[in-house]
Amino acid sequence: MIDIELVDVPPRWDGGHVGRRLCEAMQTLRMLPMASVAGYRGGWPAYAYEFDDLLAQAAQGELEKTMAAQNRTKLLPSYRDVTRMEAAICWPAQFLSGLHHLVRAVNCVALAHALEQDAGWVARKHGGYAETWRANHDKGCDLIATALRRACTPVF
Repeated sequence: MIDIELVDVPPRWDGGHVGRRLCEAMQTLRMLPMASVAGYRGGWPAYAYEFDDLLAQAAQGELEKTMAAQNRTKLLPSYRDVTRMEAAICWPAQFLSGLHHLVRAVNCVALAHALEQDAGWVARKHGGYAETWRANHDKGCDLIATALRRACTPVF
């Protein structure tokens, strides 16, 4: 996740900073726990291993990977992160209404950056050209920044 202390906060909104906030919002959204069917989750672990399975994994060198996967802890976003996400995630729909191609480009490229991918990944996934996706993303972020400045929204 992007740490705000490591990124310079500009004195006023600009397109690049809007893009960073949207990427951060996508990263936060991915960290939120998602409920499964109708809000119910099973209490059982994903896999139950028998002793023979563990011996086979140890022989193949996979036991450490299995143990690491079972012992991992999913970090949850902070209240501050969720608040910032809620503010930023609505911007494309709010400020780019009627410009559906820009809304799509802003959201897709922000998600790609949150996944540590680039506009080329978006082009491979959705078609078109990476440069077009990037240009539409930048144009959309600039329009959002203009709207945020006009609305006197504080920079975060």
